[in-house]
Amino acid sequence: MRQTALQHQSKGISRTFVAVPRDDEAAQAFQRNGYAGVGSSSILGFYALSSAIVLVEALPSGLAKRYPRQIPVTRLGRLAVRLDIQGQGLGRILLADAVNRARGAAQSVGSAGIAVDAKDEAAARFYRRFGFLACRDSPKMLYLPMWRTAALARAGKAFAR
Repeated sequence: MRQTALQHQSKGISRTFVAVPRDDEAAQAFQRNGYAGVGSSSILGFYALSSAIVLVEALPSGLAKRYPRQIPVTRLGRLAVRLDIQGQGLGRILLADAVNRARGAAQSVGSAGIAVDAKDEAAARFYRRFGFLACRDSPKMLYLPMWRTAALARAGKAFAR
């Protein structure tokens, strides 16, 4: 992750966002709760965002008529949470943060939605829980129209408070 993310950042291909404990006190709280390997610089989770083009034929049925043949999207890549803390809600927080960033970018540069390629069926189920729709030819490629991101964005902002 470190090598690829750095290379992609320097080449302008994508931007990677990383979740780490806020400070030493937060790392110690993780340790007290049984996560002995968590230090102040431990990576708890991460995701990457980039720009992409999706062909309208790949979109879920019913959405294709809204768009021209090629549409600009924000690609969500590599969303991952450290194995020993999965199931604690960090994935949801990272997804909400990604949606907020994508929405903000879409205000300046067009993006019709967010596309993600889930690595497996469990990951696809995770995204579908938040409104992502399976694309026509690939059930692991999912799409969330930008106009459907508001609730998830609000959830992320509420949690950040």
